[in-house]
Amino acid sequence: MLKQIVEVIQKGDANGNGMLLRMKLPSGIEIFGLPTENGYGGDWDLGPTWNYLVMLDKPFLVDTGRLGMDKTLLEMMKAVGIEGKDLDSILISHGHEDHDGALAEMVEHTGAEVKAHPVYDRLIRYYPEDAPPDFRKGFPAFCWRCFMPESFISENCLEYHRTRSRLKIRAIREGNGELGDAVDVYHVPGHSPDAIAMIIGGEALLVGDTVLPGITPWPSQEAFFPPVKELLSPDYTHAEEIFGLRAYIRSLRRLKEIGRDFGELLVLPAHRLFYGNQWNEVGLEKRVDELVEHHIQRCSAVLDIVRQEQKTAREISLEHFEERQLKGYGILMAENEIVSHCELLEACGDMRRAGDHYLATGTANFETFIRSL
Repeated sequence: MLKQIVEVIQKGDANGNGMLLRMKLPSGIEIFGLPTENGYGGDWDLGPTWNYLVMLDKPFLVDTGRLGMDKTLLEMMKAVGIEGKDLDSILISHGHEDHDGALAEMVEHTGAEVKAHPVYDRLIRYYPEDAPPDFRKGFPAFCWRCFMPESFISENCLEYHRTRSRLKIRAIREGNGELGDAVDVYHVPGHSPDAIAMIIGGEALLVGDTVLPGITPWPSQEAFFPPVKELLSPDYTHAEEIFGLRAYIRSLRRLKEIGRDFGELLVLPAHRLFYGNQWNEVGLEKRVDELVEHHIQRCSAVLDIVRQEQKTAREISLEHFEERQLKGYGILMAENEIVSHCELLEACGDMRRAGDHYLATGTANFETFIRSL
C-alpha cells in the first residue's frame, strides 16, 4: 500500500534524511512526510524522525524533531507549498526530545496552537517543591527518573526543557474532536505515558514510536510513576496504567484491535519509514505480534540469567546484550530495558527483588501473563 501511495518529492540519503514525501490517501487527504535528522548515531541509530504534515481544512503538523530542527522543518514545509502561517496546530505524539525538541521554536515561527495528551501538559512543567533533592530538582517532572547522567542532561536538555515548559498546551483526549471529524485519537501509553496515535480519514495510522519497523521501542519503567503520582491523580492511580512494559503491551494489543476495526491501514511510524535504502511498510497485526513475541523472548532470557544466581540490572544487561549495543550511553538504555522486563516478571510472580538484585522464584508465568494483557 505504501509504495502505491507515496510520491518522492525530493530524494534523500540511504536512511531517509533529506527526503520529502507526499502521500495521497484514497479519500483525497494528503499527508507529507518531513524527516528531520536525529543524530544519536552508533548502533542505537533510529534514522531521522518522521514528522507528518496532515492537510485537512485545518492543517496540522505531527511532531517537530529535535532541538534546532525548526528551520529545516519550515524549509521543508515551504518546499511542499505550505507556509508557517498556514499551520493551524502542532500535535505532539509524545514528549521525547526527538519529537518535540523544536516545538517552542516552531510555535514562535508559526503561531500554531500546541495539542497533546493531558499527561504531556502536566509532566513538562516544573514542580520544585516535589522534585527529587538531587541535580534533578531543577528539571520538569518528565525527567525526575531519567536514567541519563547529569552531564548528558546539562549539555543537551536544559534549554529544551525551559522553553517547552512555558508553552500553552491544549489537551486532546480520545473522541473529543479537537483535530476534526476525519481524525480519531487514541492514548497508547507504555513507551511514554503521554503517547498518542491517530487514524486519519479511516485510512492512515500515525503511530509515533509505539510501533516501529525493524526495531523495538524501549518501554518506560513503572518506577517512573510514584514520583509523579500526585500530579496525575485522579486520572491515573496505578503505574501499570500508563508506565512500563504492561502498559506498552496493552497499547500494542489495542492498536491491533483498532486495525481490525478499520481494515487495512497505511501505518506511518516516526522512525525508519525509509531506512537502509528500502521502504519499510508495516503490516499492523503482524508487527504487533512480532513485538509482543520479542518481549516474551526477552523475559525468558532475563529469567534464565537470574535462575542460577541473583543479579543486578547492570549485570543482566552485560550478559544479555551484545557488546556493541552497550557502548557509550547504550548501557544505560539497555538497563532501562532490563528493568522494565524485570518489573513485569515481578508482577507475574516469576521474579522478586532484593535491594538492587533480582532473583528467580522458580515459576514461569510470564508468557501466559503477557498473552492475557
